Amino acid sequence: MPAPSIAPVHIVWDWNGTLLDDLHCMVETVSACQTAIGEPAVDTATYRQQHCLPGRRFHDRLSGRPVTDTEWPVIQRTYAEHMSARRPPLRTGAARLLQWIAEQGHTQSLLSLTNDPRLRREVEQTRLTHLFQRIDGRRAPDTPKSAALQHHLAMLGEPDRCRVVLIGDTTDDAAAARTCEVRAVLHTGGFELASRLRTAGAPVVPTLDAAALLALGLTAGTSQRT
Repeated sequence: MPAPSIAPVHIVWDWNGTLLDDLHCMVETVSACQTAIGEPAVDTATYRQQHCLPGRRFHDRLSGRPVTDTEWPVIQRTYAEHMSARRPPLRTGAARLLQWIAEQGHTQSLLSLTNDPRLRREVEQTRLTHLFQRIDGRRAPDTPKSAALQHHLAMLGEPDRCRVVLIGDTTDDAAAARTCEVRAVLHTGGFELASRLRTAGAPVVPTLDAAALLALGLTAGTSQRT
């Protein structure tokens, strides 16, 4: 991979669906949550078509009705049990890509709406902790990605937002970046369909390598859409 000759960039990475290739795992987990409240399991196509945040709204959509206040704790408990039992499936080539970006003099951090202690445990399991300037998971229930990103950037010392790019896999990632006035690049290997990602107003690419190269190019004033 050729080294781009541009000023240093800061990439904020998403975790689930981006650095992790965990769509299959998440479909199984959400299916378990649905069956725990007496609803049918979901398949991958349905998951990707209906995916949205926050999680309760996602389960409302999957159920075709509002999830009750009695059912929601059951979903939360089932989700936590499945997530705590999994080993994080790092996307093929992700570790190599992160190392390459660091070697080029760029900086990176990690932002996820995964519970913060669980996120840190998973990152430790993948042995990637040292490559991130900061790691932030969700610390309060129902925190939106936009608010989490604002806090994340503040804790990074407010880097020049013209040189910050968020790489993720959902329209919510793009919306958070837009709210915080940073750029976003979305890849199609995660939780949402490419056709939906293209409505988010951010460049869309098929791989993490392409997303990283485009993120570096975006800060130099170029853009791409697939």
